[in-house]
Amino acid sequence: MKTSFAFRALLGFSLLSATAAQLPAQAADTAPRRGTVSGRLFDGQSQEPIPHSYVVLLRAADGRFVKSVETDANGHFRATGLPLGTYTVRTTVLGYHKFGPVLALRAGQPTHTLGTVVMVPLNMPLVARADKKAWAKRSAPVAELEPRRPAVRVRS
Repeated sequence: MKTSFAFRALLGFSLLSATAAQLPAQAADTAPRRGTVSGRLFDGQSQEPIPHSYVVLLRAADGRFVKSVETDANGHFRATGLPLGTYTVRTTVLGYHKFGPVLALRAGQPTHTLGTVVMVPLNMPLVARADKKAWAKRSAPVAELEPRRPAVRVRS
């Protein structure tokens, strides 16, 4: 079966046009759908990193939990694979003031670096606590001074 050159050229052109029409759709699919938030927690008083504490990301619209990451030995954290959107960043470091900025991850800017976050320690007064058994024996220390811990509220 013989085919003419014109028929083959027309068939090739048709296939080329169909393939080219799909390229813009594929290019749109390569835009990032996931984002990253990173930073470092630093103690404002001792000027040292805060290791092994948690940074929690919540959806800004309704406060739902999205992801939690732990800081490394140098206070660095990196949350990856986050769906694009608006988030509230919460730090869970006992003995420090709250830190909770709102940030947005968009297709044009899927990465957000908080940089070095300087955490401000709480001024915790000392609380005296006595042990009744130690008082009765009087061989052990009667009272110990310890820092007062802030109350933690859990919402359900």
